[in-house]
Amino acid sequence: MPAGRTQYLPEPGFHAIHANQMESLLQFVVWLQREQPLAPLEQETFLVQSNGMAQWLKMGLARPLTSEADRGGLGIAASLNCLFPARFLWDIYRQFLAGESIPEELLLDKSRLVWRLFRLLPQCLSEPVFAPLNGFMKGGEPEKRRWQLAEKIADLLDQYQVFRADWLEAWEENRDVVISARGEEKPLGQEQLWQPALWRELLNDLGGIGLSSRARVHQAFLRKARGLSRAQKPAGLPPRLFVFGVSSLPRQTLEALDALARFTQVILCVNNPCEFYWADIISDKELFKAERKRGKQHSVVGDPADTDLHARSNPL
Repeated sequence: MPAGRTQYLPEPGFHAIHANQMESLLQFVVWLQREQPLAPLEQETFLVQSNGMAQWLKMGLARPLTSEADRGGLGIAASLNCLFPARFLWDIYRQFLAGESIPEELLLDKSRLVWRLFRLLPQCLSEPVFAPLNGFMKGGEPEKRRWQLAEKIADLLDQYQVFRADWLEAWEENRDVVISARGEEKPLGQEQLWQPALWRELLNDLGGIGLSSRARVHQAFLRKARGLSRAQKPAGLPPRLFVFGVSSLPRQTLEALDALARFTQVILCVNNPCEFYWADIISDKELFKAERKRGKQHSVVGDPADTDLHARSNPL
């Protein structure tokens, strides 16, 4: 820390930093760590989507110091903690829900789910609702086929726990539906009814619902985090958290980061292919509507000038 500078304590909050080049986002991180360094023994925490991104980030931060603001690094990359979002969030869940016996590993985690399904499938496939799965089991090497089927279903249910938690909640309540983004429920087709039936079978095998699924642990975390004051934050939270180089985040992860931002500083570094604010872009359809409201019934929207292209959306 430069001489005479007071100790910087990151202010909790959620910040989104946009740039159309990863190098620009890296330079922002370099600038922030130079201007607002953490305490000497504090670790900077980064959420990344791959080991390759973590390595690129570390190499960028370790570039030699230089007077050129758009190229220099910190000269060293130390005290960095690069984690995958899923692993980090599960540890956060356990910190906030310490009194609720959250296991170190999720009971319905994908790796465990494969083995549980491998064991349950033989007794399930004899029931009529699971008839669509029987076609996959026809042929030689039945155990190999059962393992492959268990892997496919485990991958599907793992994604549901992250992206379609509302579906699983409905299935637990014996409502065999899928739910749209607008909250509209649509009954499942006959050939898909095995999915909610199998999910309920898995929960019964665990002895009940409880906090067995990631979706339920996530909801319990949100309730707990939103009910705590800033002074009641659990010990061990990072003072500052960067989300760097992640191309997409499920809603569940964004909800968790938003709740966490009440206690720590969350900085989402977004690689945005457009240098302009996307919400300002207007489609031709909206332009026609605006013209009609002004009393012009037959206006034609022509080709915009190159300098105005950012304000018009592609019709595709």
